[in-house]
Amino acid sequence: MTEAHAGLDIGYEIEPVTYEITQEKINIYSRRVFDGRDTKNIHTDDEVARRAGLPRALAQGRYPIAYISERMLAFFGTGWIQGGKLDVTLVKGIFPGDTITVKGIITEKSPEDDALRLVLDVWLENQHGEQATAGVASGLVRPAAE
Repeated sequence: MTEAHAGLDIGYEIEPVTYEITQEKINIYSRRVFDGRDTKNIHTDDEVARRAGLPRALAQGRYPIAYISERMLAFFGTGWIQGGKLDVTLVKGIFPGDTITVKGIITEKSPEDDALRLVLDVWLENQHGEQATAGVASGLVRPAAE
């Protein structure tokens, strides 16, 4: 995968990465939310989700959003850890069995102190080509050491 550098142009699309959403992974994020006790909630139990007006259990927002952060870490490296920013909106539910793809495109480059900030529109797209999460991520690119 290409890593962020100052030579990337506005309009550059990061390489997409695809993940399968499973109930097992959802449970890791959502089951033990009360002092380590197991709990049934809209993320772990279809019946609880239906009582809340949902078609079935769905992924907790932070689970698929973590995939965006993981992709930004791979792209920016330390520039994500030491200056990364992420702001997202949950657009559409993500359910067990869905396949989501992290996508992003550079929309802005701006100097910041001794670095360059690359700003990307980022989103999660499901297997139907529908946007499930939309947002903006940015990280720092520092000049190579001489």
